[in-house]
Amino acid sequence: MGEIIRFPFEETLDEYTKTYHNNDEYTRLFYVMDSTMKYIHGKGYYVINFNPKNIVVGVTNDNRDFVNFKSLDVMDDDITNKINNNIYNLAFLEIGLLSETLDYLRPDFLKQNFSQFKIFIPENLVNYYQMILVNGGHTYLCDYLEIKNKQEITKLNKALEEEGGVGKGRSYVKSTGHYGNDDDNIVPMKLPNEDNKDNIAAFVTNYALAFVIIASSLLIPIIAFLLGAK
Repeated sequence: MGEIIRFPFEETLDEYTKTYHNNDEYTRLFYVMDSTMKYIHGKGYYVINFNPKNIVVGVTNDNRDFVNFKSLDVMDDDITNKINNNIYNLAFLEIGLLSETLDYLRPDFLKQNFSQFKIFIPENLVNYYQMILVNGGHTYLCDYLEIKNKQEITKLNKALEEEGGVGKGRSYVKSTGHYGNDDDNIVPMKLPNEDNKDNIAAFVTNYALAFVIIASSLLIPIIAFLLGAK
């Protein structure tokens, strides 16, 4: 028989990361950490220390996840900057934990070599961390996941409506990527249109590849003609 987990349960984030957790578990944890931080900001406080030993994670006796940031201070001035710094520092912490490089990771190195860290990041979060850590965005992860989930639901419903037949008129209200609920009362922040970016990147890549192929096909006979003329 496996070990029986008894609630309530809590441990430091440092202790949590010393045991194996899959991507879904980390995504869930990061969602709770981020939504907790957003709640703290809404109450006029901000996190002043992101040391994993100063962050407690756990589960309540009714099986609900929670996070407790031990180091807080009143956010009485420079509010926007403090919130943005908190969003960045939390994202930085999470990448450090996922890649197990937190003790020696530096912001400039992470920004310049972000592509090397993608293998450690859950696929559905890569764009978010790139937006925050490379492009200088300032969006809560919980908002990002809520918006992403709603976009996926909209696409699915549209696909079902276009299918017709059995699927016509049916509506899905949940998605496996969803980490919140309707009671969260989260106000989404505006996000860059990632779909457009992907389309532009794909167009540029395909155009460049086509140009190389066409140029090569033209150069080969020209070179052959010049060599033959000699």
